[in-house]
Amino acid sequence: MGRRSYRIDEFFGIDQSRNENAIAPGMSADACNMDTEDGSLAVARGYVRHIETPVPGTAALHRLYVHQRREGVQFIAVSGDVVYAYRDGAWNAVYTYEPGLTQHHFDFAEAQINGTDCLIIGCGEAQLVKYNGVEASLFGSEAQLSNAKVLYLAMYRNRLFSAGDPEHPSRLYWSELPGSGRSIEDWGSVEASPNVEGGHTEVGDTGGDPIIGLAALSNQLLIFKQHSIFRLLGDRPGNYIVEAVESRGELPVHTSIVPSGDALYYLTDGGLCCFNGVSAAPMPDARRIRNVLAGASATDARGALCRDKLYFIIDEGGDCALVEYDLIRCTYMLRRGFTASDLCARGGVLYLIDGARRVCRFGEGTTYDGAPIAAWWQTPLTDLYDKGSVKSIRELYLRGSSDLADSVILMDMTIDTHTATHRMRVPEARACVLEVPLAGEGRTFSMRFYNEAGGRFALEAGAEVLLDERRRTE
Repeated sequence: MGRRSYRIDEFFGIDQSRNENAIAPGMSADACNMDTEDGSLAVARGYVRHIETPVPGTAALHRLYVHQRREGVQFIAVSGDVVYAYRDGAWNAVYTYEPGLTQHHFDFAEAQINGTDCLIIGCGEAQLVKYNGVEASLFGSEAQLSNAKVLYLAMYRNRLFSAGDPEHPSRLYWSELPGSGRSIEDWGSVEASPNVEGGHTEVGDTGGDPIIGLAALSNQLLIFKQHSIFRLLGDRPGNYIVEAVESRGELPVHTSIVPSGDALYYLTDGGLCCFNGVSAAPMPDARRIRNVLAGASATDARGALCRDKLYFIIDEGGDCALVEYDLIRCTYMLRRGFTASDLCARGGVLYLIDGARRVCRFGEGTTYDGAPIAAWWQTPLTDLYDKGSVKSIRELYLRGSSDLADSVILMDMTIDTHTATHRMRVPEARACVLEVPLAGEGRTFSMRFYNEAGGRFALEAGAEVLLDERRRTE
């Protein structure tokens, strides 16, 4: 008989890319609502109300946007056919689409028009709308050649680029360069200086491959099509070049495209993908959430970047889930237990609209606006690469803490097919080691750490299991 220990030195994130026995002890094939940012295992923070008043009405909520203005920010919400702006302590209906829309897809761009900060809204079913912080009106006109019913918007090199015109699904439009009496509402030609004029071009295959999204980076404009990706290079119409981008994997819905510096990320049903400035492909660790995505849909995913983390809302058979990806540690986590229609980030804060139609700040508080957080972490089922040995589990060693009094850690120890639940009070001091006597023997084992009734805990410096190994004798 030999004595050994099974150690988890640091907690990381979800890994469903391989058989559980093959993944690292610090990974989990099944985890939810946990925070491993510093290597500890803690119940994640929830969200709190940012605006007490719900968005008016009962129609479906489609989009949330934080409009940055010189005098401050305004929250924009689209519900049904109505655009609402939150200002002066109340939600105000600033525009209503007449007649009503059928698709309810929206995109936004911020720009100055004649010295005024404006939010431009596209829907692909009606003319663009501009909102100046007080009132909304139609953007452009037929005389300015800017009345196309476009959906996708991007500001690139001081021009407004747009696409998604149902009459010309492969057409990319660009505005005139503002200045000397010109504005981004002008899309026509300028005979005196062609380099400042507006215009359009057809991108790629014009049959069966419509444009499905735009994204502006510092040195190029990405044009997503249903089956391909292109990019526009150059700083004026005279030297614009539109070329195909090498890409692998599925292509995204425009609401899941998240620029980050000179790269961008997007989530599809096949996993997280990245455009690195040259080509687009699934991330090397995209398969780590393959089981999550197998039972979910990213066809209406919503994405945002806040600090060093990516967030994506996905649909799990009618339930909402939030995929969280840490760009620094390259780790995934799943958040469940709430409903969110959309999310966006501004100033290092992630905002979402919850199921009660309220704008909330994510990553704060100890509940989901009063709803308890159910958190768990399942360690890999392992035989320690020795299927012939019998493991006698003796003791578990933990260090932990909590920001709530009388917090409890629950742990299910599963040995072969038998499970025993252990209820442990969180140590009073971070320096204390909690010793938990265990019993049972078998060939495989795993542990499941979880909270009780929305309680909070943090396991620090990993965990350690003491066990004896022996060979079964006749």
